[in-house]
Amino acid sequence: MSPTTAEPTAVLSANFTPKSLAELDTPALMVDLSAMERNIARMAAFFKDKPAKARPHSKTHKTPQIALRQIAAGAIGVTCAKLDEAEVMLRAGVPSVLIANQVVGPFKTARAARLARLGELILSVDSAENVRELDAAAAREGQPLNVIIEVDVGMDRSGTRTPQETLELAKLIRGLPNLRFRGLMGYEGHAVMIPERDKRAEAARLANSKLVSHAEYLRANRVEVEIVSAGGSGTWEMAGSHPGITEVQMGSWVTMDAHYKKIIPEFENALTVLCTVISRPSPERAILDCGMKAITKDFELPVVKDGGAEVISLSEEHCKLKLTSRELAIGDRVELIPSHGCTTFNLHNELFVVKDNEVVDVWPVAARGGFH
Repeated sequence: MSPTTAEPTAVLSANFTPKSLAELDTPALMVDLSAMERNIARMAAFFKDKPAKARPHSKTHKTPQIALRQIAAGAIGVTCAKLDEAEVMLRAGVPSVLIANQVVGPFKTARAARLARLGELILSVDSAENVRELDAAAAREGQPLNVIIEVDVGMDRSGTRTPQETLELAKLIRGLPNLRFRGLMGYEGHAVMIPERDKRAEAARLANSKLVSHAEYLRANRVEVEIVSAGGSGTWEMAGSHPGITEVQMGSWVTMDAHYKKIIPEFENALTVLCTVISRPSPERAILDCGMKAITKDFELPVVKDGGAEVISLSEEHCKLKLTSRELAIGDRVELIPSHGCTTFNLHNELFVVKDNEVVDVWPVAARGGFH
């Protein structure tokens, strides 16, 4: 049969869900449903009796089915990085979306105002120019916009620097007819991957204290602050326990990856990429059909699930393994744990949901490629 007329049985169709891993074509992005559900339950248990609430970051998984499970467990909504992601989440029924990034320019601001009709949309700002253009877009679309001010808490990236600057921006927002000032956010990204827990905790404490001090300064000047949003996967517990923080953004924890596992070992690795051995060039080498187009190496190389081999290089379409104690033959399957889940999710159109070594569902990574 010629390649143009072949009908491979492993190709996913609209009405076919593979029932075993052997039916999956590779590389395939997979999530262990039980492990992910345990991660969600652990996070929910922590926030159950806390003043702060969970607002998980969906830029990690870009998958509405995961976001809706987090919300069912008690999360108040999700965080997104871009409008594309926000639209996917709002249309899927997520009730509240915070975009933790500045939305700038006439096209994006108009789109934000239109999306705000779908549910609660909160935008972050750090400049008077952006505030005024959001107000103008909201007026044109006839849709008020919720905004919070981003405070630079140590990342040296976006955000206001001083409480006085934050206050002046808050006053501007409150004086405009089409904007609703909701509060503040800060991201202690410079702290989230500090390996030593005590050093990470101190860096997070300083960052969160700075954010809360801006909120207190605004309140002292008769500006109501409802939201004080902070946190990341590496500092979720620290931000969630910090007095004055009302919600915590964290992304990678839900499916975990090899790099964050070193930082927060209490969560399980639920995400893997299933690969196939396509070559055995020598006794100590195996080659997989999984390269950088299917799994990323931006933090470090992937890790072989269950051990017995080590990834020593990734090229575009190949992964080279050094075998230590594992015997592999051509056609065997190997699961790799990504070093970074966020960028690996963004390479795949679908996520195969696995329970007890059977594929029980296929979820579209609906916001994949959503960088606008």
